[in-house]
Amino acid sequence: MVRETQKILVIDDSPVNLEILSELVNDDCEVLCALSGEDGIGLALRVHPDLILLDVMMPVMDGYEVCARLKSDPLTRGIPVIFITALNQEEDETRGLELGAIDYVTKPINLPIVRARIRNHLELKRTESVLQERTELLLRQQQQLEALNRELEQRVATEVKKSREKDQALMQREKMASIGQLAAGVAHEINNPMGFISANLGILADYFDRVVRFDRIQREIGIAAPPELRQVILNHRRSLDLDHLLEDGVNLIYESLGGAKRVKKIIEDLKSFSHVDQAEKAPVALSSCLESALNICSSQLSGVATIRKEYSPVPELLCHPGQLNQLFLNLLVNAGQAMVRPGEIVLRCWHGAPFVCVSVSDSGRGIPEELRERIFEPFFTTRDVGRGTGLGLSVSAEIIKNHQGELLVESVVGRGSTFTVRIPVAPCR
Repeated sequence: MVRETQKILVIDDSPVNLEILSELVNDDCEVLCALSGEDGIGLALRVHPDLILLDVMMPVMDGYEVCARLKSDPLTRGIPVIFITALNQEEDETRGLELGAIDYVTKPINLPIVRARIRNHLELKRTESVLQERTELLLRQQQQLEALNRELEQRVATEVKKSREKDQALMQREKMASIGQLAAGVAHEINNPMGFISANLGILADYFDRVVRFDRIQREIGIAAPPELRQVILNHRRSLDLDHLLEDGVNLIYESLGGAKRVKKIIEDLKSFSHVDQAEKAPVALSSCLESALNICSSQLSGVATIRKEYSPVPELLCHPGQLNQLFLNLLVNAGQAMVRPGEIVLRCWHGAPFVCVSVSDSGRGIPEELRERIFEPFFTTRDVGRGTGLGLSVSAEIIKNHQGELLVESVVGRGSTFTVRIPVAPCR
């Protein structure tokens, strides 16, 4: 990547001082000069330099006033300012730093030290600009993801509305196809921007690591500096809270990388969940379908119930994986919604010849006996209007019927419910 030429603005009423200060700057930087504070402010507004070297004692408008005006204007507030002046009293330096300057150098100047300070501040400014660009890019991509999520939610709402207007048999076929396509679409749509986010986070982590290493080197160099200079550097570190910024920045980046990996895992589960390319039956273990559905709804169950698994080895069955994923997702979501307080959901899988069995048990409110015979009816729901379609269990029952199996329910009010799926092994051999 080509590095842009950095600009340094030197403001001093003495042409001789302008020439001396210009010689401090590296050849790869562009130097701009102003002989008065007013001219310097105008030039700063026009070119927006990366660093300003500012004298204090100037006629009409001194350096303190120039700095104050620069820091009060949003267009120039972020430009770092270094005072270079003959005023060497402590109150003079304090005033300059309180106005927002990042450094205060007194004359006569030590050329190598001042040159190093200028180089360090330019490098920090460059790194800050890169981090800002990356942050803005990530924010734009996050907004794109949020817009995509709103669009997907609208699609789901539209599909649900259409499905309610059709008979149960037609609704089941269309809903299964819609869920498969939606899952694949979500995975595909999110995968590309997540690729950019993961890549940019990796680059950002590398950039930040360089900043940390540079800061470590700078601190080692600062140990050899005179005590007065070390104290100035230490004061700047404290005023900028640099140690916390570097430590917290690393943590934030790696937490974001962990979140990106989690999204990637969800995308993989969505692809597996949809099984768009498996229209025909395929060998599958019911425990893997149960795990896939659990990964999809884990965020819904988090904080609602702890999950306990009791899996025994089971043979694979020749089934429709996408339909079974939908079946187990319905049972898991219902189990979470049955909780009146944080409880437990127990998942079991075993081979009880001639069936492979899976059960989902919850410690929720339970189902009254008078309602148990109706829970598999299309559109029947005990939830508030607008919070459920009443199709989850009816669709699940139809899926089990297509696999020549059974869906059984046991429930005790106040203690919870157990839904058991039993699919025969023989028809799948």
